[in-house]
Amino acid sequence: MFRGLIDPKVENHLIVEEGELIVDEVRRHFLAFVAPSLIIALGVAVAAISFAVPVDFAPIPLGIGAAIALFGVYRALFVHMDRFVITNMRVFRIHGIFTQHKATMPMSRILDISVHKPLMGRIFRYGHFVFESAAQDQGLRDIRFVGRPDERDLTIQTVIQRSGLRSAIKSFNDKNNEDDAEEPDTNLEVDADLQADVEGDSDSDDAYGYEYDREDDVEPHPEPAVVNSEPRFTAGERTDGHSTVRAGAGPEVDTGEWSTMELDTGHGFSESEEFRIGSALPALNDPVARAASSWELRWPERDRMQTATELMRAHRRLISDLDEKLRPLGLTYARYEVLLLLFFDQQGALPLVELTDQLQVEGSSSFSSVRWLEDNGLIERVMEPGDDGEVFAEITPRGRALTDRASQIVADARFGLDSMTEAECHQLTKLLARQRRYRD
Repeated sequence: MFRGLIDPKVENHLIVEEGELIVDEVRRHFLAFVAPSLIIALGVAVAAISFAVPVDFAPIPLGIGAAIALFGVYRALFVHMDRFVITNMRVFRIHGIFTQHKATMPMSRILDISVHKPLMGRIFRYGHFVFESAAQDQGLRDIRFVGRPDERDLTIQTVIQRSGLRSAIKSFNDKNNEDDAEEPDTNLEVDADLQADVEGDSDSDDAYGYEYDREDDVEPHPEPAVVNSEPRFTAGERTDGHSTVRAGAGPEVDTGEWSTMELDTGHGFSESEEFRIGSALPALNDPVARAASSWELRWPERDRMQTATELMRAHRRLISDLDEKLRPLGLTYARYEVLLLLFFDQQGALPLVELTDQLQVEGSSSFSSVRWLEDNGLIERVMEPGDDGEVFAEITPRGRALTDRASQIVADARFGLDSMTEAECHQLTKLLARQRRYRD
């Protein structure tokens, strides 16, 4: 019970199921404790008078001094319990001892932030935040005695810039998931022609010159739901005696399993790459293929939708596998990336803003990683001299040693791509790099 009076328990107020994370928890600057400390000192001085007066009158100054000192302790505890929290979704303030008050505001409602630094604030590196929004009626207008105000302001501004994009993507994905959940499963037979096309199509079928041989004695499927029936693959060498597998979009055909398939990308390779297919793909049981087929019944760009979905799923699986490998060191791949960027830098230090840009992740994610690495002595935050100096993240000797160990672990795991050959990695790198340069 006593612990509840000295710990606001900020983590209990997070929306965990929505993935809310603390980006920064701001405690009041130590100068905010000056006034309570002076009150306590005054109480002690008044109580000390009891030793200089007759014993009969000693309880009077002793009681007054104790009351003043207790009031000072109350004020100090009130300052200690006042927390301003920045998350990846909102900002909120918690204060109060016996009765707790909480004021919260989504990032989207913050119109402007003013940072006021008095003379003492410029000397001791603190300031006061003034939020211009509806928050003035919620106890969030004035946040006083904020340490490192410029850095905290930059953190909030970064999260604000990222939050709008994240919300838009989340709402779009939620709508698509609802639409797919409502889609009946009566089109499995119709979509069978589309399900087996899991090998990853390119931007245009015509660009690769694919051909497809139909069986003349088979009638096309009567359903008009199949949107695209253009050929997608060329046959390799057919082998008999194997289970059948669909090799392209089109009507039901009696095809055998192809032992090899040639894919000519036309992007700088003198010879086409050969992909070996070991067994029939369970297309009807593949969720991405089912989603792509459902997509094609409603909207265009089925191939790009399927490619993007496969990339995102592969990315999540890759990060999960690498996180598991780095867990014995206490690292995640996101934290390892921060260390690696600083490790490769000639000075071993980068501005926090530039670090976020190079990582190409949300500001909240990079600041969370930086904070964890700083708390564990792997990096340090360094302020440039001057009033407008940037905040740098600098790797420590301990961080360099851990980065070297982590890099060896990741290399031994082949970066989670042990199922791919060197040629396949090279080809995939060129395709993804071209897309990245186009977006940049």
